[in-house]
Amino acid sequence: MTAVDHCSLQTKDEELDMRRSWMSWLGSQPLTVRALLGAGCLITAATAFSAHSEADQNDDNFIDSLSHAGIEYGEPGNAMAVGQSICPMLAQPGGSFAAAASGVAHRGMSPQMAQLFTTIAIQTYCPQEMANIMGGNVSGLQQLPGTAGMIPGI
Repeated sequence: MTAVDHCSLQTKDEELDMRRSWMSWLGSQPLTVRALLGAGCLITAATAFSAHSEADQNDDNFIDSLSHAGIEYGEPGNAMAVGQSICPMLAQPGGSFAAAASGVAHRGMSPQMAQLFTTIAIQTYCPQEMANIMGGNVSGLQQLPGTAGMIPGI
């Protein structure tokens, strides 16, 4: 019998006894230990919820930007997944804006709409790439539309 099997065979009384044992152990700990455990739980919960909230906000901003730009994206979940895939494409050796936009275009968008989609995805999901562009580090993004002659080195 495995540990999982054993746990699933516990009766309600055994589960209640385990909870009481845990609570008894926690109650016997000094106040500082209990406070540290509580603070650790709060930090863990706050971190989990804040990361999810930030991701949702990025997704909402992405879909709003696509809509305002007049890009027909189909199912929002699929559009977000494609948008989130742009950053890893750029980070790959030899990754470029043109390759990423081409990948989007192969999903049924016109090349111009794919370029706009890719630009919005970069602005939303990988702002560090936009910061690199503004800082003059243009590795991987030499073909960003509308930037020719505006950034040194392009």
